[in-house]
Formats: sequence, C-alpha cells, structure tokens
Amino acid sequence: MLGAESTAGACTSSVVGRGLFRAIRHIVDGDYREAGVETLAALAAPALMSYASTASLVMEVVDGAYSLANPAMDEAEVPRFAHRKAA
Repeated sequence: MLGAESTAGACTSSVVGRGLFRAIRHIVDGDYREAGVETLAALAAPALMSYASTASLVMEVVDGAYSLANPAMDEAEVPRFAHRKAA
C-alpha cells in the first residue's frame, strides 16, 4: 500500500517527467525557446504544487479556527457606546 508521501512523490515525478519529455520534443524539433520554457515549468511544478498544498492546509486551519471561535464571539458581550448628539 502506498503512503501519502509516496503518492505525492509519484505525482510530482510524473509532472516533472512529462514536462521534461515535452522539452526534449521541442529540442528535437529545433524550438529551443519552447524547450527552455517547458524545462523551467517542469522544474517549477513541484514548488507550485507544494505552495498550493500548504495554502490549502492553512485555509483549512483558519476555517476550523473560525468555526470554533465564531460561537464564542457571537455570545461575547460588546460594550455599547452612547450616541453623541450633534453639536
């Protein structure tokens, strides 16, 4: 059985491999600019995937904290200030 780390590693490896394969195809065709773009995109993919995973986790934590704190904040007594009359 594959663990979460193994699955994530396989997914990342396949994304990088696919991008590098595309880069090789562009090199064979003589399109070096596109090959460079594909190579950079393939190497940047793991960082972007990691960023997206981290951002998703942080948003889940913030949502959970909000769900826990919201009832307490609703019940908290908020002092009210007297309205001042216009002078």
